[in-house]
Amino acid sequence: MEQFLPIIVIALISLFVNRASEQKKRAANHEKPSRPNKRPAQPRQQERPAPPASKKPVQEKPKPVLAERPRSLREAAEILLSQMQPQIEDKKTEAENKMEELKKEAAAYKERARELHTKSEAVKENKEQPHIEPFFQQNDIVKGIIMSEVLGPPRAKRRYGRY
Repeated sequence: MEQFLPIIVIALISLFVNRASEQKKRAANHEKPSRPNKRPAQPRQQERPAPPASKKPVQEKPKPVLAERPRSLREAAEILLSQMQPQIEDKKTEAENKMEELKKEAAAYKERARELHTKSEAVKENKEQPHIEPFFQQNDIVKGIIMSEVLGPPRAKRRYGRY
């Protein structure tokens, strides 16, 4: 406990010295003691800048222009359909173009498959299967097993298990 006493005394002295030096600096600068703000300052209505008028809105969907409220759901649907007709036509032409491209690709793949099939058939027809004579006779296989026992390591040095 006595060993911590000098450390505590040094810490207290440095704390008082630091506070005294801060007060001298504030007095020299005529500042008020500053406290850390716990929440950020919010700008007031007068301080807020006005939004720039030159900004263009990002592509907004066209709003339906109605002279009067539609009387039924059918009338509302007809009004919306008439306003959305150009966009529908654009999407329809895009889909048709995509279908044309996909049909062309499918035809190209079918043609390629036919070519490969005909090539494989030609290879099968041209390929002669020569008569393959057995390389080993039954007697040769038995001789090979015997030779592996003779030329291999002695049975005493081989493991008996499969591991």
